[in-house]
Amino acid sequence: MKKLILHSAVLFLFFNAYSQSIPLNPESWNFKPNSVEFKTENGVEKMLISPSSGKVIAKNIEFSNGTIEFDSFATKALSFFFRMKDKDENEYFYLRTARAGDSTAMDAIQYAPYIDGVLMWNIYPQFQSNANFSLEGKNHFKFVVSGSRMEIYINSETPTLEVDHLEGNFETGLLGFEGDTEISNLSIDTATVTGLTPKSGIDPTTNNPRYIRKWAISEPIQVPGKIDFDYGFLPSPATKWEVISTERRGLVNIIRQFGNTEGNRLVWLKVRVDSETDQEKRVDFGFLTGVWVFLNGQITYLDKNLEGRLMAKNPDGRISVENTSFQLSLKKGSNELLIGIANQYWGSGAIARMENLEGITISPDPSFDHRIVQLSAERLQLFEGKYLTNDGIELTIASDTYSLIFKSQNYINATAYPKSDSLFFVRDFDAEFQFLFDSNKVVSGLEIIFNGEKFATLKKKKD
Repeated sequence: MKKLILHSAVLFLFFNAYSQSIPLNPESWNFKPNSVEFKTENGVEKMLISPSSGKVIAKNIEFSNGTIEFDSFATKALSFFFRMKDKDENEYFYLRTARAGDSTAMDAIQYAPYIDGVLMWNIYPQFQSNANFSLEGKNHFKFVVSGSRMEIYINSETPTLEVDHLEGNFETGLLGFEGDTEISNLSIDTATVTGLTPKSGIDPTTNNPRYIRKWAISEPIQVPGKIDFDYGFLPSPATKWEVISTERRGLVNIIRQFGNTEGNRLVWLKVRVDSETDQEKRVDFGFLTGVWVFLNGQITYLDKNLEGRLMAKNPDGRISVENTSFQLSLKKGSNELLIGIANQYWGSGAIARMENLEGITISPDPSFDHRIVQLSAERLQLFEGKYLTNDGIELTIASDTYSLIFKSQNYINATAYPKSDSLFFVRDFDAEFQFLFDSNKVVSGLEIIFNGEKFATLKKKKD
């Protein structure tokens, strides 16, 4: 049976592998009417595309692996795409023509996938390179694609760019061009990958345990209008979470996780940091494009990473663990690290790396607060009413779906969550409320505890 399967696979590859020149004529391509010119000069077919052409797609070609070669002449703009499911999902390569002739430019070319309609060029800045190409004469391009890898050759016998892991969502699909250039001598050899392994290269962060690789992530929140941030966007007990693992290089790719969106969007990331002592830890952090960091309910850091603006972080407003850093003042015991990430059209994501892991453990926390216990509405309503201090100050307590609301004109205003069936805690500061009962198990009062010490005792007013 194994031999039969092997022989079938070999026959499949034999009959489906091919090497051929791709005709450059109107019958072989899909394009907008009257937007592409085809001509033959000295026996060579040529296809002239313009910015108005949009995507020009080869008919009847399904490409997965192999070698693609073509010439480009008089290039004002050039993009090449392959493994294309549709305009929103494909592997994409393009020239930055302003870098032509610049031997010092490190971003003359870039590979980036389209994922759900978003070109992820700011998310994968590692796939850029210097390149030798001309805007006036002919340039020769060769793409060798094998499984998860790709090598790109531009006017060279050695790779101009090596991609150690193709990031697109599809392993096969259509191919085509867009831009402002002349294409000729297009050929495909699906049997030749010049010894390029199909396996991904090693993730350069694999052996670095400081990266946070598991997060709890919330459902996205649509942010209305031009609002930047509001404390009303903070998670609540009703927030839904799931635990995710990061991609290569410790990346949380929010577009891959939730897809594209119109307008502004905010996503929360959350972990629990258990610390053996009170201590400071630095976090190196990459993000696109806005970030709000809360530690134990208190805002710790906020920033923007806006490409092309003064707030662009190194490198050039693209995501990198070197974008920024901030300090965490950890307390002994459990700490909640909550990070809000705002979206931007060219991708949204985060990367976090701890200074070190000495004396701490980190785990995803897919809950509003791991200390909370769920109480019934009837149980919460038992604690409603008015409570008096010894000096006559009145505290009013009401209940909602998950918590108790404490209000007083000159004493305390807080939301407290159940830690047990009679003990409630405040998330924003170190305060707890212990309810007291009489011999008939009726609520008779409460104790207020600040920083672990009893602060006051209040009696419940009788109805």
